Amino acid sequence: MLDTPGLRPPHQQRSQRTLERILEATAAVFAERGYEGLTIAEVCRVAETSAGAVYTRFEGKEALVRAVHERAMASMMAAAAEMYADGPHWRSLATPAFIERAVRLLVSHVRERAAIVRAIVLRSAADPVMRASGARSIAEMADAFTVRVLDRSADLPHPDAESAVRAAFGMAFEAISWDVAFGAEFREAGALGPPPDERLPAVCRLVLLTPPD
Repeated sequence: MLDTPGLRPPHQQRSQRTLERILEATAAVFAERGYEGLTIAEVCRVAETSAGAVYTRFEGKEALVRAVHERAMASMMAAAAEMYADGPHWRSLATPAFIERAVRLLVSHVRERAAIVRAIVLRSAADPVMRASGARSIAEMADAFTVRVLDRSADLPHPDAESAVRAAFGMAFEAISWDVAFGAEFREAGALGPPPDERLPAVCRLVLLTPPD
């Protein structure tokens, strides 16, 4: 159950199904139109429910979007924990390929959710609650990434391997998140080259395997 300010949790199974439809509809509209373009009327149309059903559960549009944000972040964190879980597919890799795989998974993880990530990034700039919640979720993702890459800490030529791995995560996550939110527009204007998806794994490999000065 979501624990989101402004959400009144349902107590019956039918109400729970209605809530799920509302959240799914909100996520779809939010991803397509952003916060400014989202309306309760459009959510009701997509969810095939009434405005009364929405306001019974949410104080308003802000609470509704925050609930969708919490849901999206929970889904992303669960998927990150799974993709960075230990297994033979990790152990068989040489360290350079190991690092590149970890970064490629991160990049794909964000890219596959580009529409909702873009909407979240843009709204979080104006919503401190979403911004704080997002920071906690990103920290959890960084933890999962760091734990996995530190399996190869003996091969990382850094006096503080954990800090180096976290720095690589931050660089990759910021680059792909920024590109998802703004990159297409900048590329259309000729200000950027190709998307960073293919560059990031190699750059992070060099950062982590090159001895510091």
